[in-house]
Amino acid sequence: MKYNRNVAINVVIANMIGTGVFTSLGFQVGSIPSWFSIMVLWAVGALISLFGAIAYAEISTRIPGSGGEYNYLSKIYSNGLGFTAGWVSFIVGFSAPIAAVALAIGSYTTKFIQLSESWIATLIIIIVGCIHLLGIKSGSLFQNAITRLKIVLISALILSPFLMVFFSDFNPSTIVFNPLKNGYNDWDLIFSSEFAISLVYVCFSFSGWNASVYFASKIEDPVRNIPYSLIVGTLVVSVVYLLLNTAFLYSVELTELEGKVDIGNILLESVFPKYAPILSLLFGVALVASLSSMMIAGPSVLERIGKDYNTLKILSKSNRYQSPYIAIIGLMILPVIMLHTASFEWIVKYIGVCLSLFSILVVLAVPILRWREQDGVNLNIYKVPFGNIISYLFSIINLWMIYHLVSSDIWILAGVSITLFSGYVLYRILRIKE
Repeated sequence: MKYNRNVAINVVIANMIGTGVFTSLGFQVGSIPSWFSIMVLWAVGALISLFGAIAYAEISTRIPGSGGEYNYLSKIYSNGLGFTAGWVSFIVGFSAPIAAVALAIGSYTTKFIQLSESWIATLIIIIVGCIHLLGIKSGSLFQNAITRLKIVLISALILSPFLMVFFSDFNPSTIVFNPLKNGYNDWDLIFSSEFAISLVYVCFSFSGWNASVYFASKIEDPVRNIPYSLIVGTLVVSVVYLLLNTAFLYSVELTELEGKVDIGNILLESVFPKYAPILSLLFGVALVASLSSMMIAGPSVLERIGKDYNTLKILSKSNRYQSPYIAIIGLMILPVIMLHTASFEWIVKYIGVCLSLFSILVVLAVPILRWREQDGVNLNIYKVPFGNIISYLFSIINLWMIYHLVSSDIWILAGVSITLFSGYVLYRILRIKE
């Protein structure tokens, strides 16, 4: 049994709409106090993600198989680089985001459930992991249902502030939508280092646009369905993010948002003060879709590594439901450890730099593979119009973002360097034992 196109799209959408959009705005409005500049910021993030999705769409049809960056970089560059990318995918691409989204679920539900955020986060990781241990069928049903609930609730969240203005005594914020009369020089804001650093949070919010490539071999008709899921999923989420952030800024004053992580809770308390706790619980439940989608995509990386390296073959073991149970359990244990060892802000920056580096390497493979093809005709691939230009633009923007972030916080570079070095050392050890 394989996942169909709808599941692939839902995994991309659910993977993208996670903690980022409900948390990162509070880290942006302090240095970018303009609706127009913030919309440009999120539009740039959408464009970067779309460029990446388009490039990955072509790569996925040129290099079949699951594993994402691990699979691609092993075949394009070297096994060592590929293994390091797989190591980073496990720790940074999935474990850290699972920890982050679980903490967000905890923050949205703690008032209603009356448990600490970390305990709620731990329990939800275990519960969702157990669902996916029961196989593709149960995981697909759960993923489709929870993603649809999430889309319905987010649609309601976008529309409610504008409707409440007409049907209640709700007073919107004083945000000015006209960039010519907002009292700020948007041009300076857009080209500032603060804009580049804020773009890290936006890219974190958009991370997941490549989710379906991690379990590519488990998707029906991957040559057609993977490009479709990547591009459609990214476009849908891009529109949702622009509308959702506009709703946030329309509902709550910038000073109330600055430095806050639970942006959704603040909006709910502003628009529906009487019903905020129960609505917050519902949105916490909706975020489970993101965690679930990572439990589908993430284990495929470890499973693929286990198949390629005899020393780690235990990672590829499946239970009677055809679930890679060792990989899933591993992706349950590490995020729980992370819950208690790092701050949310540091996790976001760390994720942003690591994932951007390997995404750049994959996207730059589009011109490399086209050159290797030497005008050969392969009809069984998705060839992107202007693919080379898109790859270069994606890489330049991401490198610009990484430069400003690392130059402002050297400890991020240290954390990234340690992760990359440890991955390569593990690879060398495995090579000796193989």
